[in-house]
This record gives sequence, structure tokens and C-alpha cells, in this order.
Amino acid sequence: MDNTIPVPPKKKNAWYGKIETKEEALKVIKDSSYGFFFVAVLQAVIGFALGMNLWLDAILYLIFGAILLKFKSRVAAILLLLLTSGALIMTFINKINPDPSSGTGGTNLFLAVIMIWASVRAIQATFGLRKFQ
Repeated sequence: MDNTIPVPPKKKNAWYGKIETKEEALKVIKDSSYGFFFVAVLQAVIGFALGMNLWLDAILYLIFGAILLKFKSRVAAILLLLLTSGALIMTFINKINPDPSSGTGGTNLFLAVIMIWASVRAIQATFGLRKFQ
């Protein structure tokens, strides 16, 4: 009689590792979209408190995140990468040379890097999804 206890399969993390199935790709797309929704709400709230100049980014994150979620769009994933790359560059510039006359701007490099990674994973998932269908 075999007394070994079956080990459940290890649950994969959507934020790293190879995307090997359609279900994993869909989960990465969903999680990335929710991340962009969170950042959109965060920027809208901060924009409401500090000035309306953050609202454009919030609206773009919301629109592209919704398109990514609904249509699994490769174009939306690429546009999100471009948008987050611009945000990372601006955040880096604000960190090394803070200019109070420029108004509000990003100062959280950690969040900017996370959003870059979420957009990279969304690109991997959307392109991989086509491979699985």
C-alpha cells in the first residue's frame, strides 16, 4: 500500500514565470487590467486633491485597461506599455530634479516600475493568448 500523500499542483503566480496555458494568459490579462484600474482610481483621487492634470493619465489607464480586459487587445497592451514608460521617465525626472513650478508629478518609482512590469506581462499574455487559440 502506498502511503504517500498527493501533493497539489503548485499555484502559479501571474506576475512572473512563463505563461503556458490559455487560462494563465487570461488571468494575467485580468490581473493587469485590475492593476491599471487601481492606478486610474488612485490618480483620479490624487488629481482631484492636487490638480486636474493627473486626470488625463487616469482616463487613459482606465480606457486602455478596459479595452485590455474586454477584448484581450495586443494594441491596448502596447499602448499601456508606452503610457507607463512615459510615466516612469517623468517619475525619474521628478525624482532627480524636483521642480515645484512644474506642478504635481509622480514621485513613486516603485509604483511606476510595477506598472511597467504589469504592462510587459499584459503584452506577453495577449500575444501568448493568440498562440493558445
